[in-house]
Amino acid sequence: MAAMRARRPARGADVGKRGRGRIPNAASGDMPRLARIKLSGGIAGDDMQVSGKSLMAGLTGIVFFCGAAIAGAAFLGSSLFDVREAFASATDSAAASVGFAIGDVEVEGVSEARAEEVRAEIVPEGRQSLLSLDPYEVRARVESLDWVQRAEVRRLWPSTLVVKVVRRQAYARWQEDGEISVIDYNGERLLAERAADRVDLPLVIGRGAGPAAESLLIALEDLPELRARLKALVRVGDRRWNVELNSGTIIELPEADAPTALTQVEALHARHALLDRPVSTLDMRAPGRLAVRIRTASGFAPAALHGA
Repeated sequence: MAAMRARRPARGADVGKRGRGRIPNAASGDMPRLARIKLSGGIAGDDMQVSGKSLMAGLTGIVFFCGAAIAGAAFLGSSLFDVREAFASATDSAAASVGFAIGDVEVEGVSEARAEEVRAEIVPEGRQSLLSLDPYEVRARVESLDWVQRAEVRRLWPSTLVVKVVRRQAYARWQEDGEISVIDYNGERLLAERAADRVDLPLVIGRGAGPAAESLLIALEDLPELRARLKALVRVGDRRWNVELNSGTIIELPEADAPTALTQVEALHARHALLDRPVSTLDMRAPGRLAVRIRTASGFAPAALHGA
């Protein structure tokens, strides 16, 4: 038994030769990398370094992504703006489909004809949802109309837009004794306004014409076809009005109820495109009658009387 103990190697004496029980030395560099990380308690600075190959791979990925974005933009319309527009359009359609579609646009403070002009400025082409309407942008578009002084815009969710309009006081230019001034619809001169700066306003001509024009100026607010063609309102004998159009046509209004006569002209134009025809004179002075004189190449055709 003693001999056997003598031949048995000492415990741990030659373990290194057989590869068992040996503790690797971290300082010697033969310890596995994962073990070194665990012993050191974290990732060393050397372990965070990026190799040149990894850096090139990352840059290649970024370039590829940007290239894909630019290629997509080019496919949609040659600019990144189109990508944003496509995204905005898709978002707008989605918002409209879930209950935010523009249902009603309420315009306060003006006549219905003027309200239609406001509505035409509100909704950008192709937009469907209230979510896509920026109140500040809407206000800027409405205030770009030359007759609007200021506007207030509110969104009433989910589908109503309310626009309150305050129109400019200036309604017309009044020419009297060779001088032109800006007036409000009551015919009062607005001394702070320069007539040269407001050539967009209708022209009222004649002595006392400014204050007398109130009813006609108010009537024209609801008559967009006449208003668009108007050159001047001319006071005749301090009794009645002639309306001069840009085409050269003259409308002779009756002394009584001139605004109603203007409304009848607008209605005739809607049915027969009357104001687009080569008409020299529309004589409405006789109650219930309309005389039309046609402009011809050789002069004027004889006047014809028709029931108004």
